[in-house]
Amino acid sequence: MAFQSIFLWLLAVLVIGTVQGYVAYISIRPYIDSKYLLSKKSEPFFLAKMNARCKGLGGHLLQLESLNEQHHLQSELLLWGYGSVTYTGITDIRSEGRFYNYHDKKPIAYLNWYPGQPDNWGGREHCVNIRFDGLSDIRCHLPAKYICEIPK
Repeated sequence: MAFQSIFLWLLAVLVIGTVQGYVAYISIRPYIDSKYLLSKKSEPFFLAKMNARCKGLGGHLLQLESLNEQHHLQSELLLWGYGSVTYTGITDIRSEGRFYNYHDKKPIAYLNWYPGQPDNWGGREHCVNIRFDGLSDIRCHLPAKYICEIPK
């Protein structure tokens, strides 16, 4: 029974190879309306630069719209071995505590934080990190991987 569950779960992700330095996959889960591209290498994170890269691929930096989407991505990050810092396109760089999507500047209606987050540690954490265990705020510009979201 456990083997069947694992097998079916793995079938929920179709690996489509590498796209210009990204690990790419398409979800076939019904509540996910996007394809996600996970950067393969860590590099200093700059919102405008990384969003422009995602835009060049037909999308934008990751925005989270539901608990289902967040849990789905957290599971995928664990599966792909992305256990630490992975940037999203969510920020509060314009006004502390007011999070919005960088690509369209719309306020975030949904965020499910890791306990104790966001904490704006040192007054310098204005980007949002998704890890396999939750969301946290983090300093922008640290070397890390990031996720592009490509609408279907």
